[in-house]
Amino acid sequence: MSASSAAAPRFAYVTNLSDDTLSIYTVNAGTGQLRGNGYIQTGSHPNSLCLDPSGKFAYVTNNVANDVSAFVVDSISGSLTPVSGSPFATGSSPFTVVVEPSGTFAYVTNNQPPFNISAYAIDRSTGALSAVPGSPFATGASPDFVAVDPLGKFAYVTSFSSGTIWAYSIDAGSGALAPISGSPFAAGTEPETITLDPTGHFAYTINQNSNTVSAFSVDPATGVLTPLGGSPFPTGASPFHFTLDPSGKFAFVANGFSNNVSVYSVNATTGALAEVTGSPFATGMEPAWLTVDPSGKFLYVSAELSNDVTTYGIDGTSGVLTNLGTVRARPGTRAIAVRGGAAAITYTPKFAYAANPVSNNVSMYMIDAKTGALTSSGTVSTPDPRSMTAGPSGKYAYVVNESSNSVSIYSIDPNTGILTQQGTAPAGTLPVAAAVDPSGRFAYVANQGSNNVSMYAINANTGALTSAGTIAAGSGQFAITVDPTGRFVYVANQASGDVSMYSIDAGTGVLTSLGKIAAGTDPVSVTVDSSGRFLYVANQINNISRYTIDPTTGMLASVGTTPAGTEPMSVGLDPSGKFAYVGDVVSNNILMYTVDTISGALTSTGTIAAGMYPYPVVVDPSGKFAYVANGNSNDLGIYTIDATTGALAPAGTIAAGSLPDSLTITAIIQ
Repeated sequence: MSASSAAAPRFAYVTNLSDDTLSIYTVNAGTGQLRGNGYIQTGSHPNSLCLDPSGKFAYVTNNVANDVSAFVVDSISGSLTPVSGSPFATGSSPFTVVVEPSGTFAYVTNNQPPFNISAYAIDRSTGALSAVPGSPFATGASPDFVAVDPLGKFAYVTSFSSGTIWAYSIDAGSGALAPISGSPFAAGTEPETITLDPTGHFAYTINQNSNTVSAFSVDPATGVLTPLGGSPFPTGASPFHFTLDPSGKFAFVANGFSNNVSVYSVNATTGALAEVTGSPFATGMEPAWLTVDPSGKFLYVSAELSNDVTTYGIDGTSGVLTNLGTVRARPGTRAIAVRGGAAAITYTPKFAYAANPVSNNVSMYMIDAKTGALTSSGTVSTPDPRSMTAGPSGKYAYVVNESSNSVSIYSIDPNTGILTQQGTAPAGTLPVAAAVDPSGRFAYVANQGSNNVSMYAINANTGALTSAGTIAAGSGQFAITVDPTGRFVYVANQASGDVSMYSIDAGTGVLTSLGKIAAGTDPVSVTVDSSGRFLYVANQINNISRYTIDPTTGMLASVGTTPAGTEPMSVGLDPSGKFAYVGDVVSNNILMYTVDTISGALTSTGTIAAGMYPYPVVVDPSGKFAYVANGNSNDLGIYTIDATTGALAPAGTIAAGSLPDSLTITAIIQ
């Protein structure tokens, strides 16, 4: 139900119940780390998520909209494209969706009267759903979860209100359901998740109000459930979700009110559960869903109230969990699924761009993915380019032109990286910086002269910008960024010495002010780490301000400062969140730091020489290389990054235009 069968984890998908979105993450197959890869909109109140066994299609139940959104999954990029005809109608208040093992049929529980199960045939070419004969099928009161045995012979549905499990045989030709003799079977109080082990010999259901797991043996011929000896087994408070690792060796329970996960070893002969040493393990607030990746090495737990997903390493012998880090998600984090593939994800750096305001052009480069070396592809003219940014797809780039109060829009040639202008859009007075949200649907420009932020909607087909108005900011804006979840925007205001905070409307991209927070003297950059939990501001007078980001509101809270040379101008963070780099434009050095992934604190690990006026420092998406624009040397410095220590090693320089003061790197996912 939660992962495709291929061995290497590549992408994770998370439904966000409260803002009608689905977040997309890439998965580091070695470390389990999740990394934001944008989001898409779903129907109203997306409750559950299922990938078909091939990982080709994704289905989301929209609890308030009474339908199922269907998407085609790109196996290379992980992007989701709506299936033609989607969304597909369900019954009242669809709760969960599951695709049976052959990928031929899908089943949806409808949680409100008249309480039934919608059954669909899946078009294996398109992913489209069509009702099977006899659908919907009657079931017990408040059906929540549905599960299908590994052979696709039987389906089981928990009836939350009646404390029972309804069992059905599945017609292999039509997908129609027929009640099994003896159904329904008694469970505990308020049963939620039901899961079958990989052999199909045992079934388990969470009982939310009795804080237990009921366990059953499954008759392979009839599908009849028989309670196991010792069942039910105790859990934490208000368990909501249950899953097994791919081998069936370990079981995991998300305890919603205990804010933890119980872990059990599974007796392969009897199916009995025994809690492992150290269990339960702490999670975020109100863990709602969990899944194990296809390799069986990592457990992912979504926490609905703290809006985050935590990764745990699973000890293959004991089942003991090790917390490997947490990433922020969007409001009402709920269902999570992981898609595997034949090979692990890699980020391959492709192109680099330097905006040169004095020479009125942008320098273009191709990146050698093995060495980080840059090869010039020439320049493209644009008036007084103050900064540049690229959309997450790497198809379009945006250059802020300070003197003409405009934004130039470019398409990026996928083979050469050459920029071709597609038009311009008006900005405010003296625009200085731009940012694009992770979904690629919205862009924002900080206007230093008019002390506001211009908001735009992006045309997905052309990259064109359509104004969505402006919103006030502080004085003397210098930098702008969007957090990895796409929920918040932050602006460094140099003259007023503070940071403006905004929330983003997921439907329109329009910003709502969250107020301002004090920074140091002359804040000139603003950077959010890859987990979305910490924000760093380079204050031109000697230090870096560090803030935590509230997972619900986006408000910043100051948690200290770190000395940073004489005149730090930027903070570059690597994708793992372990290393930070700061350009000091007086000493002409790059300051290197390790990052405490729990607190966000920076610890100095030394300096390395750069060119003259190193600003900014940027780490490429692969995390292997760092680049710096040396404004007064008119060149770019290239460095390799030690994956263990974060230390930089010089790897050469290449000429840029006059006074480069913006640097953009694009990459592709492979």
